Amino acid sequence: MQKSVFFRRVLSLLLVALLLWAVLTALMYSFISRPLFTRIKVNELQPKAESIAAMAVRALMQPDPYFNELITSAQSFFESWIFVVDGLSGEFRNTVLPAEYADAEPSIREQINSRMDMILSGEYTSVWFTGRLPLTTTGEMLFIGVPVTLQFGLQSTIIGAVFFVQPLKELNAGLNSLNLALLISSLLVFALMILPAYFATARLIRPLRQTRDVALAMAAGDFSARADVSQKGEIGELAATMNNLAQELSRTISDLILERNRLQQILASMSDGLVAIDCTGRFTQANPAAGYMLDLSAAQDQDPLAPYAELSSCLTEAIRERRPSDRLLQLDGRSIRVQAAPLIANEDQLAGAVALLHDVTESERLEQTRRDYVANVSHELRSPLTAMRALIEPLSDGMVTEEGDRRRYYDILLREIIRLSRLIDDMLELSRLQAGILPIQQSSFCLSSMLDDLALRYGSQADERQLTLELPANRSACPLVRGDPDRIEQVLIILLDNAIKFTPAGGRISLEMDWSQDQVQVRVRDNGIGISSSDIPHVFDRFYKADKAHQQPGTGLGLSIAREILQLMGQTISVQSKPGEGTVFTFTLARDLPA
Repeated sequence: MQKSVFFRRVLSLLLVALLLWAVLTALMYSFISRPLFTRIKVNELQPKAESIAAMAVRALMQPDPYFNELITSAQSFFESWIFVVDGLSGEFRNTVLPAEYADAEPSIREQINSRMDMILSGEYTSVWFTGRLPLTTTGEMLFIGVPVTLQFGLQSTIIGAVFFVQPLKELNAGLNSLNLALLISSLLVFALMILPAYFATARLIRPLRQTRDVALAMAAGDFSARADVSQKGEIGELAATMNNLAQELSRTISDLILERNRLQQILASMSDGLVAIDCTGRFTQANPAAGYMLDLSAAQDQDPLAPYAELSSCLTEAIRERRPSDRLLQLDGRSIRVQAAPLIANEDQLAGAVALLHDVTESERLEQTRRDYVANVSHELRSPLTAMRALIEPLSDGMVTEEGDRRRYYDILLREIIRLSRLIDDMLELSRLQAGILPIQQSSFCLSSMLDDLALRYGSQADERQLTLELPANRSACPLVRGDPDRIEQVLIILLDNAIKFTPAGGRISLEMDWSQDQVQVRVRDNGIGISSSDIPHVFDRFYKADKAHQQPGTGLGLSIAREILQLMGQTISVQSKPGEGTVFTFTLARDLPA
């Protein structure tokens, strides 16, 4: 409490007010009481002076021993000294002064003579004044003077004056005692009021300090603090207002935090990037997707947008022209659709710009894949259809007359129809696999027997292409596997067809296998032309063909079908390849473990 500036000021103000009250009361009493008591004394002595003046008329005209004795011993009767002055002769008749004031008589007469003209002129019927005589021992005196008037019928003549002189020593002593008592009582009141003033000020300051603590807590983010509202008057109203403010701010901050968290979650969960700059072009904010697209983590000590001049230009254009801007940018080999728009604050004030980054690389690639697919399917469909038309037209026109030629034409037509049917079947089967409507019947079977059958079926085809087909040496020890035998055989056929198709004459195709406690891995390895690193991520995509020139037959659906079949059985397939060195396709099968 002692450190409170407001407390010290209020307490000091109260104490100074009390002290000023005490001092000013004493001073005002000192200045006001003296003239007041003097006036009271004058009012007390003036009737006596007028009585003596009435008696002095006869005494001035003829000697009066009784009057002289009265004047001489006036101090015992009137507690004052009486001076009777003859206005014609200037003769004084006065009380015999006490020994202590014996030296004061000349000074008293001098003071009286200075006022005689005032009385003799008739300007005043009475006069009183105080004066300090030159002698330090006499102190201050009170003079009361009244004229001595002689009546002649209706006319009156002032023939002298009567002065009452009284020392103010006793009056001053009384006044000083009263002043001292008043000053002591004022100081005593001041001393007694120190503690009540202290506690009253502390009681006044305490709720203000509580209200201040609530404000500091609110500034620190704690809106649970509350001020004491039990005080009456403006302080209680201030505390209630502060509590209401804390409650409203708490509700508002909670709503803002909720909205901020909601916005952050929305921005964080967006697959599109979001980048914001201020009016000066300085980077201010980005969501995680934008950080991943632009690799903002690598630019901690510089402007993150510095390497992306086109993006910065798009944002700057939106700020400069105050309208949205749309561009397709190529950033680090990716196609990014940038939609920039100005940020407008209150009252149409520009606050910066924000850009939405949409990675359209995949959609561009898919669009290109669709175009390639359409071209590939068109090519695959055109080839058998063209061949069929070339054969059917001469047969229809009767140009083929030999039975052997017609039979040969019919065989070619049959192969092309089978080829066209296979293409349509592959497309339908892949659609059913991806839709999950193709049934998978899993059972236990011997994989080595399946490999032996495939070797017999593809042995002659490999010999025709001058290829060597090798079976795994450990196939006889291979454990039973669990899956759909027909679909597994279809996967192996797809992989063997691809290996034979892309392996030049003199090459080698080998089937390999190994197993662990819960699965069997099957590999189809060849030393053919291989697959480029840019095509490996897409070899299992639908309708994708690395051969853009369509020099090799096929629709690009086989590997997609193989992956879909294995995924439906809960298995995986992968590829490793180097151009000119060959390719290895590896897929897994579950072992048939006892229950």
